Parts: sequence; structure tokens; C-alpha cells
Amino acid sequence: MSRKLNPADGILRRTVLKASAAAAGALALSGTAAADEHDEEDDYDDEVEVDEPHGFEVDVLQEHASFTDGVAATFEVTYDDADEPIVVDLDDASTVILAEATWEEGAESGWHRHPGMSIVRMIEGEIEHTMEDDCVPRTYSAGDAWIDPGHVHKADSESGALAHVTFLGIPDGEPATEWVEPVEC
Repeated sequence: MSRKLNPADGILRRTVLKASAAAAGALALSGTAAADEHDEEDDYDDEVEVDEPHGFEVDVLQEHASFTDGVAATFEVTYDDADEPIVVDLDDASTVILAEATWEEGAESGWHRHPGMSIVRMIEGEIEHTMEDDCVPRTYSAGDAWIDPGHVHKADSESGALAHVTFLGIPDGEPATEWVEPVEC
């Protein structure tokens, strides 16, 4: 999969997974979040402080399912306010997770990413989605559909919201969401 993520951004995937495995796994698979400050088996001296959600939950409706045939996908997302499209190449889009995301009033999702990508359908309310790439807040409301390319982002809601999410290309056994260090936009 193509991403505009740099390992030099201060976060190694393994570090993020170790630091937030409990939080990400719990939220992605059961709808609750708890911060795991330290892993006793962690070989790293410095801990990564991951962002935490507040008033935001993701309930998995259907866990990992595999397509019976090989599936690859390419999505090109061109925002009205951007010069260049974001291209998402999923070499292996053979797994799918169905979920429901809920934002309470004043909810903050926390900065996070997905190891694949997702297609989001807003059911109720409105959210503000901001990606680390450009720090431009984009608003999505009930009735809108949008692509989350899997880049580091946050999705907050002042009034509360509900969305259905289809995650594609999440490796079997991995959580759909990984929380990362807060981003300064």
C-alpha cells in the first residue's frame, strides 16, 4: 500500500503497536479504549505517548472476513482544496471489517491511522476530519460518504455523529486502528 508516512516521523510501526496494542485492539474490536503505558517486554528505552480518544467509540459489527478471490484495489482521492490527489494502492485488499463509529457531543477520536484504508458513510451528525498530510479540516455530514486513505488523522465532532465504516486491507489478526503520537497542526 502506498502512503505518505515517513518512519522518521518519530514513530516506528512496531513501537506504536507495542505502546498501543491494548488500546487499539480494545477499541477496534470491542469499542472501548484503555491506554497501555508500558509493555514489560518493550526493548525500547523511550515510551511513545499515544493520543487517546474521548467520547469516540468504534464497535466492530463483523470481524475480519476474507474475500474468496484475490482482491487488490486502487483509490484516487482528490479533495476540492488540494492540488494533488492521494492515491491508495492496496496490493492485498482481501480482508474486510465492518464497524460502526460513534462520536458523542464534543468527541475527539485522537490521532490515529489504519493499516489499510476505509470507506465511511455518515449516518447522523457531522464530523471534522483532519489529516497529518495537510492539516486541513474537512467536514462530513449525514448522507456523505468519504474515503479514509489510512494516513495519520483525527476525526472530531462537536454535536455528535454516527457512521458505518468498511475497513479494507487490514491484515488478519491486526487491529483496524492504531493510535499514534499527537500531531501539531
